Amino acid sequence: MRGLVVSSELITQAEPEEVGVSSAYLANIDALQKRYLAENAYQGSVVLVARHGKVCYFKAFGDADDDVPMATDSVFRLASMSKVVAAVAVLQQFERGLIALHEPISTYLPEFADTKVAVVKDWAVTQLRTASREITVHDLLTMTAGMTNTWWHGLFEPPIYHVVPKLYHEAGLVDDLNTPPTTLEENTKLIASLPLIADPGTMFDYSNNSVDVLCRLVEVVSGLDFNSYLQQNIFTPLQMNETWFFPPEEVWGRIAAVYWAGRREKQTEASPLGLGMLGPQYTFSEHKTLFSGAGGLHGTTADYFRFAQMLLNNGELEGVRVLSPASVRLMTTNQIGDLSNWQLTQNKWGYMVDIQEGENAPAGSIHYLGGPGAYSWQGFFSTKFVNNPRLDTTILTMSTPGFDGALPHNLRLVAAATAAVVGD
Repeated sequence: MRGLVVSSELITQAEPEEVGVSSAYLANIDALQKRYLAENAYQGSVVLVARHGKVCYFKAFGDADDDVPMATDSVFRLASMSKVVAAVAVLQQFERGLIALHEPISTYLPEFADTKVAVVKDWAVTQLRTASREITVHDLLTMTAGMTNTWWHGLFEPPIYHVVPKLYHEAGLVDDLNTPPTTLEENTKLIASLPLIADPGTMFDYSNNSVDVLCRLVEVVSGLDFNSYLQQNIFTPLQMNETWFFPPEEVWGRIAAVYWAGRREKQTEASPLGLGMLGPQYTFSEHKTLFSGAGGLHGTTADYFRFAQMLLNNGELEGVRVLSPASVRLMTTNQIGDLSNWQLTQNKWGYMVDIQEGENAPAGSIHYLGGPGAYSWQGFFSTKFVNNPRLDTTILTMSTPGFDGALPHNLRLVAAATAAVVGD
């Protein structure tokens, strides 16, 4: 065993066989990386594999930018992997008795006291009715609050997706990867003024707006802005010293550029998805007031490993407890019942994590995570983490294409890393 200083942090590293992992099988990851780089699937990648809390594989491949090799301390846009951090922040309020999960969100954010649901009578006319009940904290954590996104506009068949996302867009709602001079408070009040697509608790819809409402909830009950809250209650305790909403200029040279999947061409401008405009430049925004826990964080692979390992350890890392085991169980077990995570993976959903329930992924899904109980989430710029409690493994696959362009490749890397576990 030996210590390795990476990204200004001390992580414990072991030879694979010390933790029941096959070096020969891990070599399959190297072979896949060589193949994917040759195919221009992506231009660079970092993979970390840990078992029993010890890192047994940590390598960088390809380029982080033109003429800049990828490094293990490269900084990635975490995008939706931010949501898992936000869920931990919310559950910390629950543990402290400051909120209850099945309370109406209007208890803390009164602008949600009279929420309306859109009823689409045809493709152009919307009527509004009062929701069957109020939105709860649990609804927001499970993506069942009835909120949607501007960027789902027209991507799904139900007419509601041609109407409500357009209303969001026309109102100026910020739910994509842009950082205008607004705040969570301002954006949340705007969200509250707009209609839902379904009654709370009746439908899954993957929504950035659900998460940013939760982030505003944390601000209200904690008395801190969301950035300060995360720094004080999650990042500093876990020694995640290189995780930020807006990376400082001195690390800009380490930020991995975004390349289009399938070609060596950088994406520098935002591109449309539905009515959203998604691109990488928010990283360098002059406006640093919107702390979006839905998708705004940046960080290193080593930092996110510390966060993921804390969850795998049932809320504790190196003697520091961030979350209770009971809260981790809430996060990582099915919280949507018979509803389907239909837009994304077809797996089940906990509190901001995707959960595999059976030995294999659901029929028609590529989202095999390693077996029952394995949980995961990913980011728009092709980053992913997977925790597998049954095997006691944490796997991170961090690459650079936007629009989840490397997701299939990351999932194959996860499968290869999972297969490398051969002993106790």
